[in-house]
Amino acid sequence: MIISEVNFIEIIKFWMSKSIFDFDVNIDNKAIIIETLTIFLSDYQRYYPDDNQIYLENVLNRTELQGILLYRLARNLFLSNNFKGADACSNLGRFLSGFEIYYSAKIGTGLKINHGLGTVIGAKTVIGDRALIHQGVTFGDKNGGRPTVGNDVIVYPGAKILGQINIGCNTVIAANCVCFIDIPENTTAVGVPARILKK
Repeated sequence: MIISEVNFIEIIKFWMSKSIFDFDVNIDNKAIIIETLTIFLSDYQRYYPDDNQIYLENVLNRTELQGILLYRLARNLFLSNNFKGADACSNLGRFLSGFEIYYSAKIGTGLKINHGLGTVIGAKTVIGDRALIHQGVTFGDKNGGRPTVGNDVIVYPGAKILGQINIGCNTVIAANCVCFIDIPENTTAVGVPARILKK
């Protein structure tokens, strides 16, 4: 079955009806549905590059995609001031996928999360296009600041990116790296605390 504008809300409502979360919220907003499916297609194609449409069976087979889809919907509900709906979608996404993406985080197109268990993308984090993020990763607060991450960044398992820092485009954050510093583009950060390796 193809996920379309016509059946999208019914699918979400069905998921909610099988969950422990209250979802007595009207989200029958065509603009939100179109925006959510449009950007989610770019995420979906990171897993299924040959598909030009979103197939429900593929989404059901990848809990990572369920979490990303529900983040995209929660984000759009948040931007439309539907905070109750955003909370419900965010909670269900975390429950299904095992990772948390807070809906005030701003993430570009083509997000891919491998495994993802234990990953947290905290409030107000900014991540560019085509990010690849693994399990056990944290993007979070330090002294009230949050990270900004460029395009085409890879973050390996266990890495922590904390505070008001900038991670440049085409960078790699190595496994278990703890990063409190700016990382220039086209480099790799390794270690605890992070140090920069030039490519």
